[in-house]
Amino acid sequence: MEALDQLTAEQRATLEDYLAVTGQNDLEIAIIALEQHSWQLETAVQAQFGDTRTPSRPNESLGGLGIDQNNESQGTPAPPPPPPPPPPSSEHRRAVARPSSFFPRSFLSWFSWPINTVWSVTWSILAYFYTLFPLTFRQAITGRSTRTGPSRPPSDPTSVAARFLREYEESYGTVHPDFYAGGYSAALNKAKDDLKFFVVYLHSDEHDETDRFCRETLADSELLSYLRNNNTLVWGGNVKETEGFQVATTLQTVRYPFIGVIALSQPTAGSSATKMVLIDRIEGPSTAEQIIQRLTQQTTRHSAALNRLRSERRERELARELRQQQDDAYEQSLRADREKARKQKEAQEAAERQRLEEERIKAEKEAEVERKARHVKFLFENLPDEPPASEGGCARLSFKLWNGERVIRRFRGTEPVENIYVFIETIEFREGGSKADSSLKGEEYVGYEHEYDFVLISPFPRTKVTDRQKLIKDEPALWPSASLVVELVGEEDDEQEE
Repeated sequence: MEALDQLTAEQRATLEDYLAVTGQNDLEIAIIALEQHSWQLETAVQAQFGDTRTPSRPNESLGGLGIDQNNESQGTPAPPPPPPPPPPSSEHRRAVARPSSFFPRSFLSWFSWPINTVWSVTWSILAYFYTLFPLTFRQAITGRSTRTGPSRPPSDPTSVAARFLREYEESYGTVHPDFYAGGYSAALNKAKDDLKFFVVYLHSDEHDETDRFCRETLADSELLSYLRNNNTLVWGGNVKETEGFQVATTLQTVRYPFIGVIALSQPTAGSSATKMVLIDRIEGPSTAEQIIQRLTQQTTRHSAALNRLRSERRERELARELRQQQDDAYEQSLRADREKARKQKEAQEAAERQRLEEERIKAEKEAEVERKARHVKFLFENLPDEPPASEGGCARLSFKLWNGERVIRRFRGTEPVENIYVFIETIEFREGGSKADSSLKGEEYVGYEHEYDFVLISPFPRTKVTDRQKLIKDEPALWPSASLVVELVGEEDDEQEE
């Protein structure tokens, strides 16, 4: 079928479950129903349960449930006959042609009139006595139940299950099987997923044996222990509910109380899919011992297949867990490698940033040193020459340098003290100095303020000459002559601390 070939594996599984629950045999109708509900199994089944009309194919069995007609369970009885057609309407009766003329009664009509009268009276008497028989006997005579549909409108499956349990406990007490708190399709799927035997109990209040069956059989301690110990899932439903009635129609129940046993079947040849199959049905009144015996027979017969399916599932789960562990280990190793690579990259980036920062600082220092050297060379080139000895108005200054060397030089009194600092700063560019042969070109930088790393001190009394804007003749520590000590800034700070 082309439509079936276009379905995914998940949609095929949903389709099989839908067929198993609803008993629908027409694949096209089932696919259309699921597509209308976006392949939501619960919604589609609930919508199907809301349709309480008589199935259009009464001779079909459970379809997707795959009942084996040759099993040892009770034979499947024929579905109930369709209801009789409605009587003709008054318009139809009036439309029936009648003879246009009246004929007198014949001798045969007069002879049959007493017989018809006696038959009518006899049938009325039998009909009256028929109503006096119990309901079960009347259904046995007619072969069908008086119920033609559910008495309650469709509702949420979970709410219906809760109402069924509440009404059951109000009528028969709290000792009963552990009914599944959900809809039939949900219970069927859970039994299929958990690989459990699925027991369906259909309850009908109209049958005389229901009360005794619930109070004695379903409350039997041995039966309850058997169901618990064999890990059996039990679902119960009332046929007056829409869902219970639909399940009864699907399972083709005739007598009540009804118990159906459903189990997962083995995959058929050419197909790997498994589906839930009705393997036994217990209809009518029965004892707990009989139910246990029937359940034991079916459990023994199908346990090997279920155990094999459980073993295969465990192997798949173990394989999946192993793959998951391997995937987790791989992901963990991958995360560790990524973290290691990230940290290594961050370390490399940090080292690169540090290298670039060091290079920047070094370049700035080198530029600062070169700028200072060029500025000092500029100061040296622009420093006024020493005045001759014959020129008056000059100060004779003697300097003791930081290295112990002594230097004497004359300065005009009108020169600023700044020229004395420039002389000491540029002394290495003088003849015989370490930078005398330097080819560095002097350059003045706008906005650059040169800082001197030394200070001039007059020892007696100890006086610092720091105002470089004064004229030499205006500085008492320098005029007209003085002996000065050139101290480096760091050495001066050390002496003050001492």
